[in-house]
Amino acid sequence: MMKTNATVRKCRMTKGFACFFQMWILCWPAGLTAKERDTVYFIPEVPVIGRQTRQGVLQRIEAKYLRQLPNPSGNVETLLKTLPGVSSNNELSAQYSVRGGSFDENLLYVNHIEIHRPVLIRSGQQEGLSFINPDLVKLVDFSAGGFDARYGDKMSSVLDVQYRVPENFAANVSASLLGASVSAEIPLTNRFTFLTGVRYKTSQYLLRTLDAKGDYHPRFFDIQGRFRYAASAKWEADFLFNINRNHYSFEPDVRTTNFGTLYESYQLNVYYDGNENDEYNSGLGALTLTFRPSARWKMDLTAVTEQAAEKETFDIEAAYRLNDLEANFSDSLMNPGVGSELNHARNFLNTGNISLSYTSVFTGDRFTLSWSAAYRQETADGSLNEWTMIDSAGYSVPHNGNSLTIPLKMSRKAEHHLKIRRLVSWLQYQRKLSGHYVDWTMNAGLRFNYNNLNGECLLSPRLSVTVRPKNANRLAGRLAAGMYGQPPSYREMRDTYGRLHSSIRAQRSVHYTAGGDYEFHIGKKPFKLSSELYYKQLSRIIPYRVENVRIYYAGENMASGYVTGWDVKLNGEFVKNAESWISLSLMHSRMDIENDAYGSFPLPTDQWINFNLFFQDYFPMTPDWRVFLNLSYGSPLSYNYPDEHRFDRTFRMPAYRRVDIGLSKDFLNRKTHAFFQKWTLNTEIFNLFDTKNTISYFWMQVVNNREGLSQQYAIPNYLTSRRFNVKISVAF
Repeated sequence: MMKTNATVRKCRMTKGFACFFQMWILCWPAGLTAKERDTVYFIPEVPVIGRQTRQGVLQRIEAKYLRQLPNPSGNVETLLKTLPGVSSNNELSAQYSVRGGSFDENLLYVNHIEIHRPVLIRSGQQEGLSFINPDLVKLVDFSAGGFDARYGDKMSSVLDVQYRVPENFAANVSASLLGASVSAEIPLTNRFTFLTGVRYKTSQYLLRTLDAKGDYHPRFFDIQGRFRYAASAKWEADFLFNINRNHYSFEPDVRTTNFGTLYESYQLNVYYDGNENDEYNSGLGALTLTFRPSARWKMDLTAVTEQAAEKETFDIEAAYRLNDLEANFSDSLMNPGVGSELNHARNFLNTGNISLSYTSVFTGDRFTLSWSAAYRQETADGSLNEWTMIDSAGYSVPHNGNSLTIPLKMSRKAEHHLKIRRLVSWLQYQRKLSGHYVDWTMNAGLRFNYNNLNGECLLSPRLSVTVRPKNANRLAGRLAAGMYGQPPSYREMRDTYGRLHSSIRAQRSVHYTAGGDYEFHIGKKPFKLSSELYYKQLSRIIPYRVENVRIYYAGENMASGYVTGWDVKLNGEFVKNAESWISLSLMHSRMDIENDAYGSFPLPTDQWINFNLFFQDYFPMTPDWRVFLNLSYGSPLSYNYPDEHRFDRTFRMPAYRRVDIGLSKDFLNRKTHAFFQKWTLNTEIFNLFDTKNTISYFWMQVVNNREGLSQQYAIPNYLTSRRFNVKISVAF
């Protein structure tokens, strides 16, 4: 709450937002009456994110107000990408990299159920809805490294999401130019509750800003639900289900891309024929039975089944022409290359995962002991038939200068039938100790993983310690160390030619982290500074290349390396009663492939600097008007020529820069209403400064160009341009 001041003649947006945009706004005329001076203005509820005390290496994120953020993908992961240590150069994708790790090195749990992502997706525009429904989320915990033994066998991070348990009836309906969603919380009885959400997404509006013009028809739909039945104080049943249907079709027409420098500029013109049709459908069902013999002891028995069917089919012919341009990118001077390309794919994959697990948790006076055992079975049945033919000025490429050598530039054809059985168990002990000067929390655990495919047994000890001085309770320190083994999945076993290498071993990473949190006030405004240093020793690594969001693995454990860096985050009320934060990550990584001639090189996801800002503000006299700002900067990523035999990286693509801004209006403004609880209008501008960000390169090879040489041109594939969006949300 706040009151007007008799000496005030003008008001402005708070200084925090003014320092970014340098503008002043008049809010009311001069000459306030006594009645106006006594007017009380109520500020609507404000999201507070990351303010809870950190639970060991996990940081808590409140995702309750995620719907208000400017978010082109609509995914919870967009908020995650603003945290230190997390990077993503693709606003269309829910995939992200954590401290140099690949997209496949991140764990995702929803209600303690591990969630798997599609395999065949190769670009951000093909991605549908992330599994996590933001309308259903209660809590989000995230760790960028050094996480506990209870979490699974991946090398980089863990995202642990909890859905709400309905207490009262509530519903939410929202619609925008990018889709719509409906969610409901229904307590049917005191013992039986139902939580559900339905989402529909179409990114057609965004995809029209890409250089490749044509008919985009992306249609993504899912429905999720959580049934919970409390039979008694001791027995409880919880059922989570998800049905996901994603369809992406594209009939390209033309593409025009300008690129180069002021002194050497080019224009690529492409004319297409053909189409692409992709489908990614999945379903999940998870039943958990909980028994509490006493107030201190809880036992869970969980059965999960997950099935997915993926299809990727396209026949696209492209006739292209590359022109030299004047410095103003207007007039064509010379044609250094013409040619055509035919891309064909008939890729199909059916995957299945079933698991049965038992987990027990016993809580003592100052300790918690938990353990688990699980059986898992993973299956993958797929067929791969993919090839590319390039014709450049009458020559099929590759060309030896005299005669045709290989008719196809690239060819992959294979049949795969894979079944993996795993035994997984873990033991974890958490102890709280209190000394004369400090309070300690120790978490020690051991994880075991065995699979029948290569007979490998993995033991992963992990330890973390949190220290909080008694005479400085605003200060907390953390130390963590652990071994993390990642048994190979189907995608990691498949090499660039489509062959399956089932005998490869688990990749390994050893984490060492040291960090701390410091809470303080500037005036009456609370702030929190978090910082962490880390070092990751990598061994038995499978080298890979990244093209957009698709990863091509080498299929062999033939590299080692390291990642080191520093993450820092400052969050607090830069504007009173409005939480904002700034995060900065500095990272350095190296990888070395055994017995190659290229020496060490950076990881594909190596980014020296990653900076993110989330800022929010409101108009003091009309606080139901709120402004949200997302700013991201990622230093250049490395890349190399598309050679299937090489995984080193020589070049750097341009830095990733993006600003999204949103303006929100709450029309009810805490007024009581017989039917509505909230009615909000959001207007958003994505990519405010219309920055052309590069996600990958289209490699054009020409034969006997104007200098009589054969060479390749790297034509950038740009991401989305500026777009306006309008979203209406109604809560009941």
